[in-house]
Amino acid sequence: MRRWVVPTGGLIAGAILGALLMLAVQGSSAELASTTTSLPELPSPSPTDASQATTMPKEPPPSDEVLLVWTPGGLPSGFGEAVDALEGVVGVTIVRSDLIHIVSSTPSSDLAPGFVIPLEVMGFDSDTYQAFIAKKDAGLFGTLGANEILLGATSARLRGLQDGDVITLEDGRSLTVAGIVDDVLIGAAEGAVRVRDADQLGVTTERYLLIRHQSSRVTVEMAVRSLLGRDTAVRVRSPGETPVLRHGDAVLPQVLIKEQFGEFAYRPDGNGGFEVDGEWLEANIVTVDVPLLGPVTCHRNLISALIGAMTELEESNLGFLVATEGSQGCFNPRFIANRRDISRHAWGAAVDINIGTNPAGVESAQDPRLLAVMERWGFTSGHDWLIPDPGHFEYLRPAAP
Repeated sequence: MRRWVVPTGGLIAGAILGALLMLAVQGSSAELASTTTSLPELPSPSPTDASQATTMPKEPPPSDEVLLVWTPGGLPSGFGEAVDALEGVVGVTIVRSDLIHIVSSTPSSDLAPGFVIPLEVMGFDSDTYQAFIAKKDAGLFGTLGANEILLGATSARLRGLQDGDVITLEDGRSLTVAGIVDDVLIGAAEGAVRVRDADQLGVTTERYLLIRHQSSRVTVEMAVRSLLGRDTAVRVRSPGETPVLRHGDAVLPQVLIKEQFGEFAYRPDGNGGFEVDGEWLEANIVTVDVPLLGPVTCHRNLISALIGAMTELEESNLGFLVATEGSQGCFNPRFIANRRDISRHAWGAAVDINIGTNPAGVESAQDPRLLAVMERWGFTSGHDWLIPDPGHFEYLRPAAP
């Protein structure tokens, strides 16, 4: 098991390099803290005399920097164009992301009838996206042709693919692997295609945008938030505040979940759930008695951390913080409600605790001591997500020593 590993190839907007190298692994609590990022504090003056001590601080000087902006479930229509027109903004690129389904890939064998493998693919505009890529890497994005795909390094390694290999989709079409790139170059998606191919593949959700600006962070962020209004939840990040610039950055992207818990094929049932490949199921999903929770069915790679967390609570006389009724939910092969994304429960990589008093969409009622223990054992909580899900805990990193 490993933390966020960020490759060191060409990086978005040059300035990201130093920040990402500092974040080669995801810190112990930075992810949770960063999910509630507020406007950055302005520097205070050095009070050399009484008048200076009472002077309001000025904004930092303008600089050419990058910001990530995303909203849950996708960006509002026309939002990218509105941001591009803001004063001080010198470039914007909109990134799409959705699942596509593959049935085979060389050298992998074909799947059983009706089963597909989900692949998270991003769609990019080659005319605008290259401005956020180092020159030495931008060429691959500018020359990508029709029916071609760039694979992230982790995705290619998991499937044993290389340049020239072919991925066959469920509708019979195929994509040729035109290159293998560092995960960070494609926002830790599994693959990337041109926006014109994205339309044909069903990759249509505008998930996030990247902004290059020459105003201060404060000025741009306030303008972006004013465009959306108070009723729209939005996350704004700068390089160094998150390991990879992408949507849903408080949790691991799908490719890193696959790296930790394996890749499965599935057959959707049409009711929001699906049947998981039996071979993967047998090799990975187990039922074990867990302190405070009783029998729990999870991925075998999650069980030890879950047992460790519950044991710590029990031995610290904090077992009363966990209600057996309303907990235990772990393996559940389904999609996220009202979304096309796959729930981490489908991997058995998430567990629900106290959901009776902590339903999705409401403010957390979880005890901070419970949150602290779960975090030490490698879990992240949905208590401070843009749309709160305080009863949900999912794998983020290995347990602390």
